[in-house]
Amino acid sequence: MGLSHLLTKERLALSALLVILFALLVHQAATTGVTMDEPNHMLSAHFFWGGDKVYHVPDLAPLLKIATGWVPRAFGLEIADHPRWQSKDEWAAAAAWAVDLKDPFYQRLTFLFRLPALLFSLATVLLIWRWGREIGGGMAALIAAAIFAFEPTALGHGALVKNDVAAAMGYLAFWFAAWRYWQAPSWRTVAWLAAAALLGVLAKLSLIILAGIGPVIVLARQWRRFPQHFVLFVAILYLGLCTAYQWNLRLLHPVEVLDRWADPKVPWLFTAVGQIFQWLPVPTYFWQGCVGLFWSSADRPPIYLLGTVRHTADPLYFLIALAVKVPVGFQILFLAAAVYTIRKRDALSVFLLLPPALYIALASLSGHQLGIRLILPALPFAALMAARAAVEHRRLVLLAVLLGAGESLFYYPHGIAFFNTLAGGPANGLRYLADSNLDWGQDLPALREWATKNNVKGFRLAYFGADTPWRHFTDKEIVSTPPPWNEELAKGQKILQPEPAIYAISATLLPGHFFKSPYEDYYKLFRDRVPSARAGYTIYIYDLRTKP
Repeated sequence: MGLSHLLTKERLALSALLVILFALLVHQAATTGVTMDEPNHMLSAHFFWGGDKVYHVPDLAPLLKIATGWVPRAFGLEIADHPRWQSKDEWAAAAAWAVDLKDPFYQRLTFLFRLPALLFSLATVLLIWRWGREIGGGMAALIAAAIFAFEPTALGHGALVKNDVAAAMGYLAFWFAAWRYWQAPSWRTVAWLAAAALLGVLAKLSLIILAGIGPVIVLARQWRRFPQHFVLFVAILYLGLCTAYQWNLRLLHPVEVLDRWADPKVPWLFTAVGQIFQWLPVPTYFWQGCVGLFWSSADRPPIYLLGTVRHTADPLYFLIALAVKVPVGFQILFLAAAVYTIRKRDALSVFLLLPPALYIALASLSGHQLGIRLILPALPFAALMAARAAVEHRRLVLLAVLLGAGESLFYYPHGIAFFNTLAGGPANGLRYLADSNLDWGQDLPALREWATKNNVKGFRLAYFGADTPWRHFTDKEIVSTPPPWNEELAKGQKILQPEPAIYAISATLLPGHFFKSPYEDYYKLFRDRVPSARAGYTIYIYDLRTKP
């Protein structure tokens, strides 16, 4: 009776945690403005389910499309064709979608698209709980699950039509399956390992690394049966990819393979393995997406870090992001748990320490540095290490979790813009980072609320994001002042000379790192001023109606 009662209480606690998380995510999905990339992903998902080959985003893996693309037809909603989608230019398509967002139909559709994406957060929490239970028992598992559920970046991005949390789920599932295989290598566990690798690759193309890590684990653990297990692993992965990409296959031309050999942006190992696709058909959009991924990762566009624009990627970017974006209580807990895990010096320690270290290292070498969300797959392992430490230090771990969760929920529902107390909170976030660390275009609803509350009309708006101001304002309420994306929009000004008015400017625009070099200081006069107010934490408002 005692054990049964304990299990019942544990399941009730887990159920309560999932219900709370689901409620928090639904509220965010309903109130958060449309963020960057979401229109592209929604359109691509819609066409994926419709069997229409007009519009594809090759570097977006299929799992998000599979999870969300059924929404329009299931609810009797149809997305009308648009000439700009025919161009296959994802930014043109996003612009067309943004114009349509002013229609209540598209507002409802955005919310409905987001609802299935919430399942990735719930599934990740369940996976953490399941592995945590094996590591330290029921209480430790609940602690680990709660850490990820209330971590602000995971919470903030978990309500979006994006694949960051899905990638965390896939990466965690793979290493959990790897741990199971390491404990008991068999046909069954290698099949689960292959299925988990497939899940990861379908969640995010950068997780193609799992296709290489899986065989290495098999070889290290069961070298005598490596050929048989390797064949099963590859077969499941290949057939799964073909199915997910709807059997849209082709053979590579030898010239195409030679072009990849000559491309310095594409790793030689990928090209070497890719030679087999001259004889074995490869999913068309999978191949295109991988090549596009390597191109984008090799680029080194300017980034914004610690208050300055840097014209190349910085290897410390993600470590700094962790220092200012993770709640202080969680930071202390993660560092202490990592030390505790290192001291254990056993196989489990390797499976808890290696995955996050590997992911953060690879991300730090990439030029794609747009936010801490890109290393979300590392966070579940920090939670699991905390679960292991909770076995011997339960009270201290619980205290750190309560502090971290409390700090996160204090700023809810602004998880995207969250910065911890030591960094000065979200209001001071632009001192350190921009982009999806702070402002991903999500706060037009907050600007609408501010304008209504203060009865402000006729202000000038410079907005960064994929939402549309006309969904929230009429042309009598705002004056749209586009950022200097080109010479025509800049109107000959390298530094904007503001006229007397109220200005609302997206935080990500202020550093100028997204603009061409002549216009990087376009908003310099605003950067040097303290804003009069903020909408949410991401749209800075300046009252310049009277000159100082």
